[in-house]
Formats: sequence, C-alpha cells, structure tokens
Amino acid sequence: MHVYIKNKKLIEEVLKRKNITIIFCIFVFSTQILAQKVQFSQFYAAPLVLSPSYTGLIDGSRIVLNYRDQWPNIPGTFTTYAFSYDQYFHKMKSGIGLSIVRDEAGTGNLNLTDIGLLYSYDITINRQWHVRPGIKFKYGRRGIDIAKLIFGSQLDEDGQLSSASSLGQNGTVLNKTGYIDVDASALAYHSRYWAGFTVEHLLMPNQSLVGIDSRLPMKFVVFGGTRLPIKGNRRRSHEITESVTFSMLYQNQGGHDQIDLGAYWHKMPFTLGLWFRGIPGFGVQEGYESLDAVIVLVGFEIYDLKFGYSYDYTLSKLNQSTTGGAHEISIIYEFNKNLKLKRQQRRVTIPCPDF
Repeated sequence: MHVYIKNKKLIEEVLKRKNITIIFCIFVFSTQILAQKVQFSQFYAAPLVLSPSYTGLIDGSRIVLNYRDQWPNIPGTFTTYAFSYDQYFHKMKSGIGLSIVRDEAGTGNLNLTDIGLLYSYDITINRQWHVRPGIKFKYGRRGIDIAKLIFGSQLDEDGQLSSASSLGQNGTVLNKTGYIDVDASALAYHSRYWAGFTVEHLLMPNQSLVGIDSRLPMKFVVFGGTRLPIKGNRRRSHEITESVTFSMLYQNQGGHDQIDLGAYWHKMPFTLGLWFRGIPGFGVQEGYESLDAVIVLVGFEIYDLKFGYSYDYTLSKLNQSTTGGAHEISIIYEFNKNLKLKRQQRRVTIPCPDF
C-alpha cells in the first residue's frame, strides 16, 4: 500500500507516540487523504497488478505470488498479498488472466480486496516490434473493523480510554462497500526496449465507507526501459545469460505523482537490483517528500521458479528507525511452455525483468 497524505507533520507526531489506532481514525475520516493505492517495489514481479497488457507475457502458463510488509516497526503494519494466473493462447494471439489482491492496513484492519479478469491481444507490427493493448474488469471491496478503532469520544482528558465512553464518532457508521471498475493499458515492446501506460479507475467508483461521495480519481501509470546484453545470443533474448536492465515507473493520481528509477544486473541464475523512489525534482509540492526510499533487490532462478526479495530503506522524514522500511517477496512459476513452436511462430520476448 502507498498512501499520499498532505499533513505529514501531523502523522510524524502521531508516529512518535506509536498510537496507530488514532492514525487510522485520521486515515478514514480526514478530508486530507488524497489517494490510497496498492503498490509493489518489485513492480515487474507483479505484472498483472502493473498492467493488463502483461497478461499472457510468456508462451505458456504463469503463477505469481507477491507479499509486502510495509513499516513493520509500527503496530498494525501495512500488508499486501497478491496472486495472479495468466495463460497465453497462441492461436488467438491473446492472453487471459485472473488477479486477486488483498491489502490490510493498521490495527483497524482497513482492507481492500480486488478481484480482476484480464485480457490482452498481441499485435505484430514487424519482425521486431509488437503492441499489446489490454483491459481489466475488476470488483473491489473495502471494509474496516470498527471494533478495533479508538475514537476521540472514547478518551478522557488524560488520553486514556474512558469506561463511560461509547464506540463511534458522532454516530458515524462504517460500512463495507463494493464497486465495479475498469483499467485499460497498452504496451509496445522490442527484444531490447519496452514502453507502456495504464489508466486505472476509468469508472471512478465511489469507495466511501461512510455513505458520502468519495470517488476514486483516475490513476495514470507510465513505464518503460531497456536491456543491454552482456553475454549470450543477442538475437534471441531467451538465450542472453548476462545483462543490465534500466527501468522506470511513473504514477500520477489526483494531481500527485511519484517516480521510480533503477537498474538490474542479471547473470543466470542471479539478479541484483537497485533503484530509487521519488527522485528530487519530480512532483515536488509543499508538504510532500521528494525522496521516499532506496530499494535493493536479490533474485534467484531455478528451473521454472523465480524468487525475489527486496527491502525498502526509508529516506523521508518518516525515518527508517520509526518505520522499519518494507520487506517484499515474490515467487513466479512458469509452466506449460510451448517449446515446440516453429521459429517463425515464436513471439519476441518482452525484455523487462521479472524482479
């Protein structure tokens, strides 16, 4: 999860007091919340979360599992789980997939469950370039465990729980809410380059838990990169044994933006990566941090299994000792690969890294 909050000084003070329950009262009821969105540092290891165009990425089947634990030093940590399955159907030049994302935040268990059906179509421009439009139809459901929250009406003058207090805040009732939404995307790729974009929340659904109109603003994502081969057959991307890949991810939602820039070194069977989130000079606004975190990655591949671990080291004023950074694990399993396809039938492999 990634949360954009305008008044960071308020959050920093509450963090010092370790009162995460009150933090989530602020998260739910404050009018200064601007956007809340599931996010992975290993964004290319969660391809169906990043873009519907990545559905059917390989000539076969793929299962992806992702886990993220953000700010583990704070009680009621942010945790995100993702599962996806996708399959490429060569005769239809199409990829079909299923993704399930579950996000839980804080002691109040502010949660999101997102279930999506995805489709992509592979268009051959020439021998080297392909374009893949994609679409995702999804059902989202938000909820919170109100019994785990502490409201101001429950505290006495000393900040302690009052035995005479009642649950709730001015009679506010928190309900679960469900909504239908659509994402769309496009991806252009070459054996060494790729670039694409995704537009999320095309229907701008109402996500309010308290019966007001709180529309999800559309989110715009731009991503791309290049891979530089070092060893192996440069004409056949799947035969490259050592390479360096540079990648970027830019996101904008509700007028607030973020950029990730980094590089990966891959030599079978290992991958090492380093990148930065929130480069100074991009999207710098009053009250916002221009540099959020530095991220390190270690990956390992054995047969059809790929494992990745990354760690976010916090650089913002929500300092490392307070938050504990973030841990992330990804597992990718590829199977049912059609290795008997004739050479002229094989697609150009998208060069972006899995981790």
